[in-house]
Amino acid sequence: MIEPKDILKDLGKDVIAQDHALKEMSVAIYKHLIGHSAGNVLLIGNSGTGKTTIMKAAERFFRETKGFEKFSTIIRVNANVVADLAARGSQTNMILDRLAQTARQALGEKATLEKMRDYVSHGIVNLDEVDKIRASVGGEPNVKGIVAQDSLLTLLENENVVVELPYFDNGWTSKSVPINTQHILFVAGGAFEELYNMVYDRVTEGSGLTNLWRLIPKADGTLERRVVFRMGDHMRFEDLFRYGMTPQFIARFDGVIMLHDLTAPDLIRIFTEIPGALFPIAKSFFAHNGIELKITPEAMRFIADRAAEQHRLGARALREVFGRIIKHYEFDPRGTGEVKQTPEGEVLEITRDAVKLALDGEE
Repeated sequence: MIEPKDILKDLGKDVIAQDHALKEMSVAIYKHLIGHSAGNVLLIGNSGTGKTTIMKAAERFFRETKGFEKFSTIIRVNANVVADLAARGSQTNMILDRLAQTARQALGEKATLEKMRDYVSHGIVNLDEVDKIRASVGGEPNVKGIVAQDSLLTLLENENVVVELPYFDNGWTSKSVPINTQHILFVAGGAFEELYNMVYDRVTEGSGLTNLWRLIPKADGTLERRVVFRMGDHMRFEDLFRYGMTPQFIARFDGVIMLHDLTAPDLIRIFTEIPGALFPIAKSFFAHNGIELKITPEAMRFIADRAAEQHRLGARALREVFGRIIKHYEFDPRGTGEVKQTPEGEVLEITRDAVKLALDGEE
């Protein structure tokens, strides 16, 4: 039987620098696999810290790991969609209906009624931008958010919900059957941006910033003294309630996982190592045109340090910074005069000076 440490190793292929979050997520997945009465998971972190990446890594794990087919029914739902449908009272069925359609696609003509019930009742629902269904905004009630949270409680409270299940029996047909949601795992994620400011104001009010100075690693390995506020070190459940998440809703999540902001060394690894990393993709683009793209270590560190300055954007800042640099070369690389002929072929090398010119020149 697979263990949490095995799941952690697998998820770590896709996710950088969130070891604590991945450990908690690995345990949640493990409990889901063994049918333990574990609850759902809430991921909180700034934009670009890896919430969606963790969800996608979990999807890949179930897709690629043999023996867990009945757990591979996974859907991703945006909380804004839930809020829009909540007013019409259809969001609960929409979520389970989507699980059913995903299971049908996976099983094909092997979709017996019993298998369909098994696949749907052991599915995973990734709920994106859950912070958007807050019950109050600016001190005023947010009716859509209130209704969305209340209506989701039916799914989160291990209730029996009647679902129209398609199945194959000498042709496709369907039947209304009760599905108990006890073994459906909900993984919700949100940036909770205003929550960060609320907790920050509460912690620093009257105390100044003297206890928030930290030594932060730069891309070259040196340390920089900077004020750093890690919301996870200070957040209380009361802060979530003040933000607009109802106690009943939050109580349905056994794990509240805080993702931390990424450092410059983290961003270098994200830039070069993970599946879908920016630099390998850029290399393949220029290779299609017969040009080998290179980057000096100094240029890479400069890019990472610039991106790390926008800590509230995480890896998205890396994409924004590198995009401003690489667009200079993409349209007509040879026309820039920087493509050099070598014995191995044409080479375009991005240097620190080129990066600095591209970034500071725009500013």
